Amino acid sequence: MGIRIFEKLLTLLFDIIAINVAFFATAWLRYASGLFPEAYNPHIDFSSYFNPVLLLWNAMWLLLFFFNGLYREWHKESRLDEFIVIARAVLFGTLLICLLTSAQQIIDLVHTGNLGVFFTRTKIAALLSYAGCMLFFATASRFTIHSFLPLLFSRGIGVSKVLIVGANDSGERLVKEIHAYAKLGYRVAGFIDDDGRKRGILVGGYRVLGTYSDLPSIVKRERIPAIIVAHVSDSANEIMKVLNYCGDITVTVYMVPSLIDVITGHLKTHQVFGIPLLVLLQDHMPGWEAQIKRLMDITVSLGVLTLGAPVWLLVAAIIRLTSPGPVVYSQLRVGQNGKNFTMYKFRSMYQDAEKRSGPAWASENDPRITPVGRFIRKTRLDEIPQFFNVLKGEMSLVGPRPERPFFVEQLKLEIPWYVRRIKMKPGITGWAQVKHKYDASIEDVKQKVMYDLYYFENMSIKLDIKIILRTFLVVFTGKGAH
Repeated sequence: MGIRIFEKLLTLLFDIIAINVAFFATAWLRYASGLFPEAYNPHIDFSSYFNPVLLLWNAMWLLLFFFNGLYREWHKESRLDEFIVIARAVLFGTLLICLLTSAQQIIDLVHTGNLGVFFTRTKIAALLSYAGCMLFFATASRFTIHSFLPLLFSRGIGVSKVLIVGANDSGERLVKEIHAYAKLGYRVAGFIDDDGRKRGILVGGYRVLGTYSDLPSIVKRERIPAIIVAHVSDSANEIMKVLNYCGDITVTVYMVPSLIDVITGHLKTHQVFGIPLLVLLQDHMPGWEAQIKRLMDITVSLGVLTLGAPVWLLVAAIIRLTSPGPVVYSQLRVGQNGKNFTMYKFRSMYQDAEKRSGPAWASENDPRITPVGRFIRKTRLDEIPQFFNVLKGEMSLVGPRPERPFFVEQLKLEIPWYVRRIKMKPGITGWAQVKHKYDASIEDVKQKVMYDLYYFENMSIKLDIKIILRTFLVVFTGKGAH
């Protein structure tokens, strides 16, 4: 894990160096090299550029790289693919700089309709030279890092463990591929096989550590970030058995492509160990969109909690005055990767409502709900304290609703692919919430899971915004809530 953090910090440092070298290289080319006679200035003072604006300049580029997914583990991917992403970020950044530094010219362009006001030869030359310098130095710095890391990995420094599911011929072939591609930074930790008689035997030089049920404990104990499912069976149920044990752990699940015919859905293929491997339980949202999604979560949550504070205090006072008990109700829920967290809501039920009934879903005329509780549930005001969960990173604005551990254990047994739902970060609202009513039974939850799986396969900022807009419609019309 240490080498991964080192890689990211080193990449960040090299990016800062590349951004500044590109800036001053462009300034030198324009003003001191003599290549641009109209801008030549042999007495230019480059030290004058060291000011707070340069810090903002660096911050802008780093954010652009961040949102374009340039801080993921690129050493495992194609240099050409990385170059294309860098080029996309540089192109967008150059256009953004052009707009930010040309406000007056844009106004003149709109007023006169004369493109020559905006696209001057000097400006075009400056932008092209800067874009070229940025692309060259950003690419060179990153390629240098990603050429250095494989040398460390080939010497066993900073490698990640990988667990192979399937102690068979397919598993042995995978071991050979991993050895052949040592520069990718993986090392076999052992095998998992559902045949308990194989426990402890050596396959391809590595021991069988346990059966499918041992996966969670082995992954956590050995700190294994990825497992590869070899060809264990032609049955989809066999794959489901493996995935169900992976629902409560943070691990990347790969599968050999020969099993594509037993899986439905859109599965992304990665070139790993020289062969294409399918990624199961993957997050379908691109890295840069995921970062924007998190930024939206933080921004909206802070806005709702601060700007609406007087209203939330009034709601809290009304709850406190109309029924005994705490204003905010906390409850254990299952979050992303099966990790439990405490979720907060404005209390809408009478105190200790479930002491006699035990865990149960709310019904349309539930006697446990207070008169005030009916109103705040209908308007979704009871969900407001969950914006604290969003700020903490336990929830998102949009995602499947978090269930209680009691119900999750039932649903994992009854609903195929429920494990996919657990892999997502839960949300305050979601596709299921705007398409279906409140949960009144396990059958309602089963129906909602289908909507949640649709969201899982189609996650995007566009869909999130659509869901948020529909949520406002639900709140104002009362649709979808009892």
